[in-house]
Amino acid sequence: MKDIIRLVLVFFFAISIPCKGEDVSIKGWIILSDNMDNAIATIKAAKGYKINHLQLSHQIIHNLMEVKNESVRNLVRNLTRLAHQEGIGEVLVWDHSFYALDYYPAQFKTGPHGTLNMDDPAFWEWFKQDYRGMLDLIPEIDGLVLTFIETGACAEKQYSNLLKTNEEKLAAVVDAVADVVINERGKKLYIRTFAYSKEEYANTVGCINHIKNDKVILMMKETPHDFFLTHPNDPFIGKINKPTIVEFDTGNEYNGQGVIANTWPEYVTKRWTDFIKRPNVIGYVARTDRYGTTKLVGSANEILLYALKRSTENPEILPDRIYDE
Repeated sequence: MKDIIRLVLVFFFAISIPCKGEDVSIKGWIILSDNMDNAIATIKAAKGYKINHLQLSHQIIHNLMEVKNESVRNLVRNLTRLAHQEGIGEVLVWDHSFYALDYYPAQFKTGPHGTLNMDDPAFWEWFKQDYRGMLDLIPEIDGLVLTFIETGACAEKQYSNLLKTNEEKLAAVVDAVADVVINERGKKLYIRTFAYSKEEYANTVGCINHIKNDKVILMMKETPHDFFLTHPNDPFIGKINKPTIVEFDTGNEYNGQGVIANTWPEYVTKRWTDFIKRPNVIGYVARTDRYGTTKLVGSANEILLYALKRSTENPEILPDRIYDE
């Protein structure tokens, strides 16, 4: 009996020990601003933080369709090449799907009130071919970060007799993108999830349960609703049985935007040392700027990126030690 109790205690404490840095497979940054000098400086600083994952978003590229613009395409390709040269193995671009309704050919808008007919096989073939063509324009990238809620033409509002629920419609979009990105191209697909209400969370969680592709990875915001300091940690992180990375707003969207110094490592470490212990969490990705010239690297706000690095290496580290370092 003593041996059994001892074994149970060993097992309990083993699974309760926080992860160390070597257990966190994704250490990522997000660059939002299209200021090339700042983006280059940020990428060149990444090696010191052991960053192996980079996302290009917002003013660089917010939707994959923007690569049809030559200047956007060149910016993405140049930054991706530089990131790879600097040792960042995984570079991804942001996307939102569906796009605005007027993006899609009229022949597929045969649902009520001119909505897309999601039961039309020809629509899905056109949709996938469009993704193939866009990915062909930026072959250097390693995958997409797909936001499939709060998009232009919300999938939930489109017509389908076969897809009975909002969750099934959302999952159909994700699986169609995954067919091209993962199955055909062998690239990564992260799906970015957040919600503003319990109903939206129900749609999101239900959608994930309907996704057929088991190689899709989740990316979840650190807080429910939006990036407010007073909001609690997102309770859904770790509860969905898929690999998950946590998105941190170290760019301070609602508290200074990188213009006003926000040097609060306590905020970062308190959240991350909670998430790092949760099941299914495999890493983090942190915003490195807001817009324009607001990059964290080289400013007082860089301490927030450093806090993530150090609390990954040592989840027991105290904020005062981070300040001292």
